[in-house]
Amino acid sequence: MSNPVSEMNPSPWARERFGDVAGALLGVLPAAIQQAHCLASAAHLSSELTSNDAYGSTLHVTQNEELLKRAREIPGVVTRKPVDVRSRFELVVVEATAVVLYPWRFATDRKTQRESARMRTPMSDVRKALLALTPRRVDPQLTLEQADIDPVELDAQYADEQALIEQLASRGRVVVVGYGSTPAGGVFELGWGDVELVDDETGTVFWHTWELLPMMDMVAPQTATGPRAVREQVRAGRFDDAPLNDDLGLTPRAPLSGVPTSEAVRPRADAGIHGSE
Repeated sequence: MSNPVSEMNPSPWARERFGDVAGALLGVLPAAIQQAHCLASAAHLSSELTSNDAYGSTLHVTQNEELLKRAREIPGVVTRKPVDVRSRFELVVVEATAVVLYPWRFATDRKTQRESARMRTPMSDVRKALLALTPRRVDPQLTLEQADIDPVELDAQYADEQALIEQLASRGRVVVVGYGSTPAGGVFELGWGDVELVDDETGTVFWHTWELLPMMDMVAPQTATGPRAVREQVRAGRFDDAPLNDDLGLTPRAPLSGVPTSEAVRPRADAGIHGSE
């Protein structure tokens, strides 16, 4: 059963990131990802491929198109093309908080854990530019040079560095809408959070924050584009789906009482069924 958007209760983190539109996004994002999966599943079934190539390539497009289409309906949310970076799709931007929403399918099977998932390499300029908006961690491990610094001075340096990072983040940041899915298993994990790009050569990332999105809202649409409809369309045309009717309106003819007397009875030839045929 779907929860009305008005009944959703965004977390303090979500309210900080998205302001007044946090509740609306909680209702839109699960529906967008679910519909993207349904469209990709329909393409997968229609292709009749044994691989998941059709599903993955279609999902890459539909995840962005569905997110853009639904987010435009929320007041205060706009779509914009990235500046100075080549991108096929526009980006969803929450104007009040300057936050960009970016979808990422981090798992193609249930074995892959979100914490250890890596982005595909070589990474696109769009991904690198967006993830650069995420505040990086201040490494608490001391270097050799910091080992001889007074602890009070070291704490002051740490605070200054953290303040600088937060100041840079106020100019804009990205929130990743992460999920895992398969054609047969559907979307099995969905959430959003702050992601830091640790190494762009290996695709290693670090999740500063992760919150699950309401999976109960994800009901497959009963449309001609959904996987269920594809199966039903294929199945609907079977010639033997109609109930069998043995009564054709014919009356069986009574058997002959005997051999007509005008014809001589001929002996049956040996059909050879007892031979070694």
